[in-house]
Amino acid sequence: MSLQELSIGNDLKDQYKSTSKWINNGISWLSDIDSFYKERATIEQEYAAKLKDLTKRHFAKKAKHSSALSVGDEPQITPGSLESASVVLWNEVLTQTENIAKERDHLASEFTSNIAFNVIQLQSKCSNIAKHIDTIHEFLTSEKTKSEEEVAKAKKHYDSLCQSTENARSKTEKSSSDKYQQRLKEKEVDMNIGKNAYLICISQANRLKDKYYFQDLPEILDYYQDLNETRVAILNKVLKNASIIERNSNDKVKDLLHDIDATIDQNNPKLDVAMFIKHNSRAWKEPNDFVFEPCSFWHDDESLVTKEPELTDLKRRLNQTLNKYSSGKESTLIAKQKLEEVAQSRSASEEKETLKFDSRLDDVLTLLHKFMKEDSERVKLEVEIEIIQNFAGDQDMSYYEEAKPQKSRFGIFKHKKKSPATDQGSETQSLHTVTSNVTTHSGGLFSLRRKKTAASNAESAYHTSRATANYPYEASGDDEISLRQGESYDVVEEDDGSGWTTLRDNAGAQGLAPTSYLAFMSVPPNENDSGQTPKKKGPAVAPKRGAKRVEYMEALYDYTAEEDNELTIRAGDKIVLVQADTDGSGWTEGEVDGRKGLFPTAYAKRI
Repeated sequence: MSLQELSIGNDLKDQYKSTSKWINNGISWLSDIDSFYKERATIEQEYAAKLKDLTKRHFAKKAKHSSALSVGDEPQITPGSLESASVVLWNEVLTQTENIAKERDHLASEFTSNIAFNVIQLQSKCSNIAKHIDTIHEFLTSEKTKSEEEVAKAKKHYDSLCQSTENARSKTEKSSSDKYQQRLKEKEVDMNIGKNAYLICISQANRLKDKYYFQDLPEILDYYQDLNETRVAILNKVLKNASIIERNSNDKVKDLLHDIDATIDQNNPKLDVAMFIKHNSRAWKEPNDFVFEPCSFWHDDESLVTKEPELTDLKRRLNQTLNKYSSGKESTLIAKQKLEEVAQSRSASEEKETLKFDSRLDDVLTLLHKFMKEDSERVKLEVEIEIIQNFAGDQDMSYYEEAKPQKSRFGIFKHKKKSPATDQGSETQSLHTVTSNVTTHSGGLFSLRRKKTAASNAESAYHTSRATANYPYEASGDDEISLRQGESYDVVEEDDGSGWTTLRDNAGAQGLAPTSYLAFMSVPPNENDSGQTPKKKGPAVAPKRGAKRVEYMEALYDYTAEEDNELTIRAGDKIVLVQADTDGSGWTEGEVDGRKGLFPTAYAKRI
C-alpha cells in the first residue's frame, strides 16, 4: 500500500479513542516547540545584550586611547581625527561586533514573533478542530447506545406481553368461558404487536450499527488524519523558516542548518500515519448482529405477524413511516448536498499545502454533524419500510385513519382536518415505489467516504505586486524558486504566516521563497503589461498624521451576488475593504466601482 492510499478510517477498525489520543498528543507537543523557541529567543537576547555592553565599553576605551595609540602621548603635529591603521581595524572589529549583537537581537525577535507565535497559533486552531470532531463522535456514540437500549427495552416489553398472554391462556384452560377466550385473543394481538415492534427495532439497530462502523466512524477518523497530516505539513514549513532565519543571521552554522532542512524535507506527513497504523493494527471482528430471542415458554419465530388485526397496526406504522421518510430523505439529501458544496468550495480554493482554519472548515464539520443526524433517522425509517414490506408480501397495505374529535383546553370539541389524499380516497403510497429509489448500502447515494488522493484544480490569481531579492537563495525543493540578489519577481501569493512567499520570475517559473529575503513594492497593473521594470515612487502628498489608511483586497475568484446585500466580484478586481470579517462569519463587506456589499472572505485576499 502506498503512502497516498493510507486511511485510518479504512485500516484501523473501531479505534476512535486511540486515534483521538494520538492526534491530541501531537497537538500538545506543539507547546514544547513553542517553549523551545521562546527560550532560544531569551538566550539570543541575553547574548546580544552582553555583546552590546562589551562593545560600548571598548568603544569608550578606544576613544580614550585612540590618540595615544595613533600618534603618541605628545604629538608634535595635532593629528585631528586621523587614526592609525591598527586602530581603524580595531574600530571595524568593534563596529561589526556591535552589528552582530543587533543581528542576534533581531534573531531573538524573529524566533518570538514568526516562529513561536505561529506554533502556538497552530496549536490553538488544531485544538479547536479536534474538539469539534470529538463533539461529532460523542453524538454518534450516544445514537449507537440509544439504539442498543431501545432493543433491550423492546425485548423487555415483548417478554412482558408474552407473560401476560401466557397467564390468559392458563385461565382459559381452567374455564371455557367466552370472556376468557376473548381476553386470550386480545392478549395474543397485543403480544404480536409487541413482537413486531421488537423485530423492527432490531433491524434498525443493526442498520445503524453498520452505518456507525462502516460509514460514520471511518469518516471522522479520516478527518482526524487530515488534521494530523496538515499539522505536520505546516509545522515543517515553520521549522524550515526558523532554519532559514537563523542561517541568514549566522552563516557559520549554514551546513548544520541545511542538514535540518534535509531532515524536514524528508518528513512526509504520511510517515507518521504509516508508523501509527503499523503499531496499532490488531485483529478486529465485527460485532454480531442482534437476533430475535423468543420467550422460553412462548415459542415463536422471527417473522412479523401480518394477519388481522395485527396487519392494521402494521399498515398504520407503514403509513406514518412513509410520510416521515419522504421528508426525511429530502432533508438528508439537502444536508448532504450542502456539505459537499462547502467541502468542494474549500478544496477548490486550496492552492498550497495549508490547513484552512477559516469559517469554511467549521461549516464543513457543522454540516457533517447535521447530515449524520439526518441520515441516522432516514436509515431507521428505511429499515422499518423494508421489513414491513418484506413480510407483508402482496397484501394491500392501504391505511385510512378516521379523524377523532379532540377537546381543546377551553372545553370546545374540535376535529382535525383530513388531508386531501384522505378526502379523495387515495391510497397510501406504494411501498415498492418508495424503496425502489432508496440506496441501502454504505457506498450509495448517502455515502460520504472521500478519496484520499483528491486534489484541488483551482489556479492562483495573478497579483500586481513585485518583490526584489535582498540576498541570493538556492532552492532546496521542487516547490521552491532560486533567488538572484537584486533581481525583481512577480508576487503570486503573499506570505500566509508560514514565512514563505510564492514568486514568478521573468521566464515564468514559479515557486516559494523565504519572505525574509525579499523587499516588496506595489506595481500599477498597466506597468506589468508594458514589460518595464517597476520603480518605487513615494506618495504625491504626504499622508496626514493619524489619518486612516484605506485598505484593499484583490479578488481571487469570481462570485455572483445571490442577495441584495451581496457584492458581485470578478477575479482580479481591486476591492475597497469596508468591514473586515472580524466575527468569523466568512463574509467581508467591500466596495467596487461605487457598489457596496458582502462577498465570501475566502474569495479575496488583502493587498
